[in-house]
Amino acid sequence: MAPMKKSILLTAVACFWITGCSKNDPSPSPADQADSVIDMDQLPPLSDPSGHPEHGPRGGELIELGNEAFHIEMTHSDSSVSFYVLDGAAKNPVGIEAQKLTVSLKHDGEVKSFDLPATPQADDEPGKSSHFASTDEELEHWLEAGAEGVVIVDISGKSYTGQVSHDHDHGHDDHEGHDH
Repeated sequence: MAPMKKSILLTAVACFWITGCSKNDPSPSPADQADSVIDMDQLPPLSDPSGHPEHGPRGGELIELGNEAFHIEMTHSDSSVSFYVLDGAAKNPVGIEAQKLTVSLKHDGEVKSFDLPATPQADDEPGKSSHFASTDEELEHWLEAGAEGVVIVDISGKSYTGQVSHDHDHGHDDHEGHDH
């Protein structure tokens, strides 16, 4: 091969090797990146550092059980208080064999316990419930008054305890007619 052709061929190969083949390069150029805009509506919902959402599937407050083995979602309105047993990711209901769960609250130096009976949902297996509810107005009043305490529930023969505290920062002025 003639020296001139050999040097042109080596130069072409070197240029190709250094720059690469840009037609198949999927990475955007800096100019393309500068024109990129993030659509905030397309981002996933915010979650806390543990990786689960800040609120349960029904928009209720989450209570951690057993180092995130399970969660309980607490919702309430003026007429009822509900606790839903959820998986470790706080997304899916978990039916358990317990017939009740107990909420023990403290407010203004007084302590009171409330038992919420199992009220199975349609998707729960026979003999199990992922939902526990009460229409006790006193329980609702205690929660609205800022009472704090614990929820105690037996899951597969093991007792779990989670911290209950009502979050009054809902973004709503009144509590009538909605769950939270």
